[in-house]
Amino acid sequence: MGLLSLAAAVILMFVCIGMELDDSDDYPENSGGISLCINEALYSNLGEIRDEDGDNSDWIELYNFGSDRIDLEGFSLADHIGSRGRWYFPKSYIDAGEYLIVWASGKNRAVEGAELHTDFMLSSSDTLTLYDAAGSSVDELYFDGNMEAGVSVGRLKKHPSQLALLSANTPGKANNAKEISLVTRIDTALGTPRFSADSGIYDHEFELTLKAGEGEEIVYTLDGSDPTADSYVYSKPILIKDRSDEPNTIGNVKTTPNYAMNYSWENSADYKGLVVKARIMKDGVLSDKIITKSYFVNPETSFNIISLSVDPEKMFDERKGIYVPGETYYIWKKYNKMSTNTAFPPGNYDEEGSIKAYVEIFTNTGKRLVATAVDAELTGAASRKYAAKGIKVTGDETGSILEKDFFKLLPVSEEADDRGLESVTFRAGGTDFNRSMCADALAQSLVTDNLKVNTLAAEEAVLFINGEYWGIHNIRETLDPEYFDRHYGIDDKNLTLIKLNTSHDPHLPEITSGTPGDLQDYLELVDFARTNDLSKKDNYRYVCDRIDIDSYIDYYIAEIYFGNNDWPGNNYRIWRADQRGSEFGDNKWRPVLFDLDEAFRYRAFNSLEYVLTEDYDKSKLDDDHSRGFDDNREIIDALMNNPEFEEMFFDRFEECLDTVFSEENVLAAIDSYEKLYAPEMEDQFARWHTKDGWLSQVELLLGKGSTEKGRYSVTTWEKTMEGFRTFAKERPDNLRKYIRMYREG
Repeated sequence: MGLLSLAAAVILMFVCIGMELDDSDDYPENSGGISLCINEALYSNLGEIRDEDGDNSDWIELYNFGSDRIDLEGFSLADHIGSRGRWYFPKSYIDAGEYLIVWASGKNRAVEGAELHTDFMLSSSDTLTLYDAAGSSVDELYFDGNMEAGVSVGRLKKHPSQLALLSANTPGKANNAKEISLVTRIDTALGTPRFSADSGIYDHEFELTLKAGEGEEIVYTLDGSDPTADSYVYSKPILIKDRSDEPNTIGNVKTTPNYAMNYSWENSADYKGLVVKARIMKDGVLSDKIITKSYFVNPETSFNIISLSVDPEKMFDERKGIYVPGETYYIWKKYNKMSTNTAFPPGNYDEEGSIKAYVEIFTNTGKRLVATAVDAELTGAASRKYAAKGIKVTGDETGSILEKDFFKLLPVSEEADDRGLESVTFRAGGTDFNRSMCADALAQSLVTDNLKVNTLAAEEAVLFINGEYWGIHNIRETLDPEYFDRHYGIDDKNLTLIKLNTSHDPHLPEITSGTPGDLQDYLELVDFARTNDLSKKDNYRYVCDRIDIDSYIDYYIAEIYFGNNDWPGNNYRIWRADQRGSEFGDNKWRPVLFDLDEAFRYRAFNSLEYVLTEDYDKSKLDDDHSRGFDDNREIIDALMNNPEFEEMFFDRFEECLDTVFSEENVLAAIDSYEKLYAPEMEDQFARWHTKDGWLSQVELLLGKGSTEKGRYSVTTWEKTMEGFRTFAKERPDNLRKYIRMYREG
C-alpha cells in the first residue's frame, strides 16, 4: 500500500471512529440538560437476575452518560404518559458513566442505600417516563406492545437515539447485544388527526374525512389494532356504512373448545359497526396519541351500545390471545387425550393479566357516555370457559370511566368520594350465558332497597368488539373497594373484603382488602360459633357484637329463596369497615350478595334444609348442589340454636315471602325483564348458537341422540322465562312448607 493510500485509510478510520463517537453521544435531550436516560427495561423477567427477595421482578436501568454525578432525590418514574401517580427516588446518586437498576416490582421501597423498588410493575405497552425534581420530563422509553417475555427494550450503544428489542439483557452494562427489531419511533410533539364526524350512531351512510398538518401523514386501522408505520396511509375518505354485507373476522374465532363430535359454535350475526383508529406520522416517526372513534349506522337495538376496540392478536391469537382456548388448551389436550370432553378444560382464558383497549359507550339514541383508554381483563371463574366471557375494564389514572350516578338502580352515598366509576364489568351472563341472560340482574333488582344487603347495579347493553356484534353484555358494577366507597362512604384503608370460595381450587381465602389479621379474626369467630352453644345468652351476644344480624338474616333468606346451587361453598364474600362516624363503619361482618345466575331454576329445591341442617343427607344432592356443601354455613347454623334468633329469622322470612318475594311482586319483575330483553334475543342467538357435530349427525340418522337445533333460540328462551314464572308462583308455598317442616322438627 502506498503512503497516499495508507494516509487515506488512516483518515477514513478516524472519520469512522469520530462518527461512531458522535453517534454514541446522541442521547435524548431535555430542557434541564440532565445527562441521564432510561437505557434499558424489561417487563417480564424470566429470572436472569433477581431482586433481594429472590423474585424475578421487572426492572428499569438508568444510565448517566455525562461527566458529572447526579443527585436523584426528588426525581420520579411513571409507567404512563402524563401519569399523576409517580414513584419518587430517595436521596441517592448515580456517578458519571454508571448504571442504576430500579426494580419495577410494585413493592414500593425507596430507602437510601438499599435496592430501589417502584410501586408499579411493567406491561408490554407501557411508556416509562423519568422526571426531574421540578417535574419536567428527562427521558421516555416506550414499549410498542410487541414484547415477548424475557426480551428487553434498550437504547442501542452506537445509536442511543434508537430503541430496539435486544437479543440479550444487559442490566448494569452497556447495551452491546444485537437488535432483534427496532421499536417504533415516537414523537410526543406531534399532534392528532382531525375527524370530520364524531363517534356515534347515524341513520345514513357518509364519507369520513381525516386531516393533518403540513408535511404530516395519517396512518389508520379498521381492525382495532394501533396504527403503525405499516398501516393504511390515509389518501381518500373512509365510507361509514352498515357493514352487514362484509364477512365476520374475529366473530368466527373459536372462543371455547368445540367438541366437534357433538357440537360446535356458529355465528350468523352480520351487523357490524366500524372502529377507526388513526395517528399522525411524519418522516417515519409516529405521534404518541391515537384517536379512536366508533360508528354505527342504524343498529337495531334498544340497549346501550358498548364499543370495545382492542388489538385482535392480544385478544384472539392462538398463542397469546386472552379470550381463546389457544396454546394452553392444545398443550393440555395433547397430554389428556381421554379427558377432552371435560366440562371446564384449561385455556389461555384462565391466565390473569390485562391488555390495553379503548371503550366507548352510547345510549341507543346515540348519546356518547364514555370514550376512554382502559385496561381490559377477563372476569369470572368457570364462566371463562363459556363462549362469551365477562370483561372488566379499568380506566387509567387520568379519570373515571363513568359518572358515579350512572346506574339508576342504586343510590350513591353522600359520604362517597366525588370521583366516578374507575372500573366496570361487561357481563355476558356468567353461568346464565345463553339461558335467560338476565337472572342475576333480575334477582338483584328484587332485593335492592328491600333487603339489608348490598346489590350490584346493572344497565342493559350489547357489546361490539372491533365493530363486530358480540351479544348482550350488561354493564355492571364491580365488587371492589371503590364500590364500598361509592355506596357507603367507606375509605379503602378502613375496609376489609375477603373471598371465601373454598369449594374451588386452590381452596384458600383471598383477601381483596385488609390484612391476614382480619381473616384470622373472622376464622376465630367461625370457630367460636362452631364450638360454643349460642343458645346461651353470653355466647349469642358475643357473635351478635361481631356481625350485622339483620344483614346476615336478609342475605340467607335471599340465597335460600332463589335456590342458588352455586353457593355457599362458592360465591361467598364478607366485608367489614372500621370507620368512626359512618353507619357502616361499626366493624361488624356482613356477607356480600352477588352472582345469582342460578336463581329462579329450582322451585322445589329445599334449600332451607340444605343450608340449616347440620346432618343433611347429601345423597339427595346432585353434583352441582353438593359442591362446597360443608362451607360457609357455620355461623348461620350456630345462630339457629338460639330461640330468639330462630324466631327473628323466620318472622323475617315470612315477611319477605309476603312482600319482596310474593308471587305478584316477582311475576311483575319477570314480566318487565322479559319485555325489555325480548327484542334482543334473536340477535343474541344468531351470534351464539350451536350446530350438530359429525357424531351427533350420524346418531340422528340412526334415530338416536338429540339435536343442537333450537337449543339456543328465542323459543327456548321464552320457555326459560316461563319457567321463571312457574318458580315465582310455586316457590313461596314450597318454602312455607319447608319452614313448617323445619320448625316442627
